[in-house]
Amino acid sequence: MSSAGAACGPAPGPNHGASNPRKFSEKIALHTQRQAEETAAFQEVMMDLSSTRLTKITRRS
Repeated sequence: MSSAGAACGPAPGPNHGASNPRKFSEKIALHTQRQAEETAAFQEVMMDLSSTRLTKITRRS
């Protein structure tokens, strides 16, 4: 048996896990902001794709 998974997870000490609510809420805020940015980028790509498809369909008609 290997103990390769033993190094995963938070480091031992007083600042591990959710022991500091301020840091935990900051992590949630960063995650929410990153998710919103990724969603906006995805929507922009999908809008570009949709407009490209509409342009091709319009030109064929």
